[in-house]
Amino acid sequence: MVTTRYRRWAAAAALVGLGWLVTPEAVPVYDGVSQPDEPYRYVSPPAGAKAVAPPTTALARTPVTAGESTAGLTLSTAETGPQFAAYLPRFGLKASGASVEVRASPKAPTDQPAGARIDGNVYQVAFVDPAGPVTLTSKAALATLYLRATTSRQPGPLMEHREAAGKPWVALDTSRGGLDVYVSALVGPGDYALAFRTTSGASGGGLPVLPVVLAGGVLAALGVVLVLRRRAPGL
Repeated sequence: MVTTRYRRWAAAAALVGLGWLVTPEAVPVYDGVSQPDEPYRYVSPPAGAKAVAPPTTALARTPVTAGESTAGLTLSTAETGPQFAAYLPRFGLKASGASVEVRASPKAPTDQPAGARIDGNVYQVAFVDPAGPVTLTSKAALATLYLRATTSRQPGPLMEHREAAGKPWVALDTSRGGLDVYVSALVGPGDYALAFRTTSGASGGGLPVLPVVLAGGVLAALGVVLVLRRRAPGL
């Protein structure tokens, strides 16, 4: 039997979640008072940049059963204020081997998207299976990718993606996930980068995506609370 204390905790959690959802400001994903972001780590630092350690890579592995990845993957780089982070849901990858490695490696920009200039590093995302190619399944529609910008200035940048070096950059739907963090769909392997517009046009900085992703969970929690209230009117 569920105790009154646990019912009250569920109600409080739902109220906090709803308050977060209706907050108009972007919710910082990595920023915090106790652990502020370190300076951005460049592969090729611009003139005047502070000397810091080199940027790090991100790596995660999942076993494969019956041709699909059997574990959800969360990977991020090791900076304080990760410069790259990604999430891939369970069964999001199709492969022929026993496991898949997902790797994100920083590199310096070599060319620019049309009408934009890349901010910070380019991150090359690779799906590695020695047994053969790796593709996304329909479950990967929930896959997300976060990049940290070098600045929080607005209008914000857009996420850009290209399948490989030499291919054209394509701007992705981008939302602001923190003070200097931007999020888009993870659409496959290839290069990802944030880029500020140098000509008039769309820019990032829309509604925060993270509260929207959590909306389903909060609504489910509210449903649980309502059921418990019916069972225990004295809550």
